[in-house]
Amino acid sequence: MRNLALRVACVVLVAVFSPGNSNVVLAQSGPAPGNLRVTGVTDWSVGLRWDAAKGKAPSAYVVQCSNGRTMTVAGSQTVATFTNGFDYNRTYSFRVFAVSAGGTWSNASNTVTATLSPDTTPAAKPVVSSTGSGPTHVDLSWSYADNDPSPRFDIYVNGQLWYGQVAGLSKRISFLTPGTNYTFRVRARDSAGNWSELSDPFAVMTPAANASDSQPPTTPPGFWGDVIDGATEAMVFFGASVDNVTPPEHIRYYLYLNGQFDGATVDPYPHQFSMYLTLGIVNRIEVYAVDEAGNRSVPATITIDLRNP
Repeated sequence: MRNLALRVACVVLVAVFSPGNSNVVLAQSGPAPGNLRVTGVTDWSVGLRWDAAKGKAPSAYVVQCSNGRTMTVAGSQTVATFTNGFDYNRTYSFRVFAVSAGGTWSNASNTVTATLSPDTTPAAKPVVSSTGSGPTHVDLSWSYADNDPSPRFDIYVNGQLWYGQVAGLSKRISFLTPGTNYTFRVRARDSAGNWSELSDPFAVMTPAANASDSQPPTTPPGFWGDVIDGATEAMVFFGASVDNVTPPEHIRYYLYLNGQFDGATVDPYPHQFSMYLTLGIVNRIEVYAVDEAGNRSVPATITIDLRNP
């Protein structure tokens, strides 16, 4: 009888990648990339180089960072610039795996560490523009020429700060007055706390409201709410009103508590608003929908009883 050789393929589970809390990687033994080294560091990038794995060229290399992020480069490439998921001025570790066409991972390369450089350069000055406007809103946008992945922006309307620490490169400026001139300026702040110059002023005149629009929006539907925290903080919710002229995203909602204006909000749906009620009374809460011509709906109303039992 012919003896059969039992071949056992050993799968190695590579555990914690230290330092940092990286993902566990399932790897199979094989030639690993060698001599991984750091070739350059900036405030938001780390340059890496390594020696190719011995034997048959891999299909790809996977660079793994201690922040749990990875990047993949072609098997013919032994350099990479890692920029994914960094926080400012932190230290990170890296290693590289060779991956075959069949998806088999090699052992890991040696581990290297790098500390991101401090950023002392002021953030770039934004350039402001607009992608559209209506009687009560302006869709503002701006540029940002910097490699910081998480800048924040302050938006000034007619010299007054309206929105602080805005993420992203656009913002709808609401609650404006029809047929009115506005000047917008934007200032950037990078992750190191460096502030840009204020942008040049950007002027927009909102269009006039539709003079023939006299029909108010429908009453906000589904109005309800209750106390959510402690004795007096309440949250109310309501659906979207409909208007014959103003699109739903430009309908404004004004809330009143016990006859006094308490605040306003706009889309997106679902609409919600928090407020502080008065103990010892039946609190009356109203919400009005207002279109861009200023027409006000019949209010939706609820009461929340905070009298002593």
